[in-house]
Amino acid sequence: MMTNLQLRRVASIALSIALAACASTGTRNTTSNTTSTVSTTIEPAQALQELKAGNARYVAGNVRMHDWRHERTVKTGSDGQTPSIGVLTCADSRTPPEMIFDQGIGSLFVVRIAGNFQNDVGVGTFEYGVAALGVHTIVVMGHTKCGAVGATVAGKELPGKMGAFVAAIKPALADAPKGADGKTSTADAEIANVRWQAGQLLKNSEILSKAKADGKLAVLCAIYDVETGAVRFLD
Repeated sequence: MMTNLQLRRVASIALSIALAACASTGTRNTTSNTTSTVSTTIEPAQALQELKAGNARYVAGNVRMHDWRHERTVKTGSDGQTPSIGVLTCADSRTPPEMIFDQGIGSLFVVRIAGNFQNDVGVGTFEYGVAALGVHTIVVMGHTKCGAVGATVAGKELPGKMGAFVAAIKPALADAPKGADGKTSTADAEIANVRWQAGQLLKNSEILSKAKADGKLAVLCAIYDVETGAVRFLD
């Protein structure tokens, strides 16, 4: 049998645990209620401005404090995804779009592949994004010091399946500007590749080209500087 003193101690401990649980639950509910209204949608007219603003925050070191769990994961997990902007960019570990543009989970619809080139899988992915998810803007973003583009410019033969991305990038350089030595610089090649891949996205997709013709899709070209963190949007 427990003494009265022991019973009081047990009761006190149980009460403390209950109060702590209530406080913890209350905090989570408050956070969830506060952030559940955070939208993952970016309006078409604000897309370029939002991307530029997000990158400016990233460069300045003033990125937003994203509550990944409550702000986005819970919302998109229960309500589904509604991304606004598609991004075709390189697999390079230095080019994570969500960080570069300071966006949370659910806003960007991303395809990453070495050399940021389009192919049937990438095109189909963006077709799904536009037709089913509401993507209204696609950014084709290359970057400085791109190894895939550099290998293509140098005409290197790569082992294994790596030659696939050289073959995909090479046509983009046919009309790239050449220097006095008759060669295209890697920097000019990176820009030429971005522009060409963006054009091919539309050329190879009736869905995307029609969406653009109907004013429902914008395609932007950009270069990310891996040294400064800044994104330069091309005309």
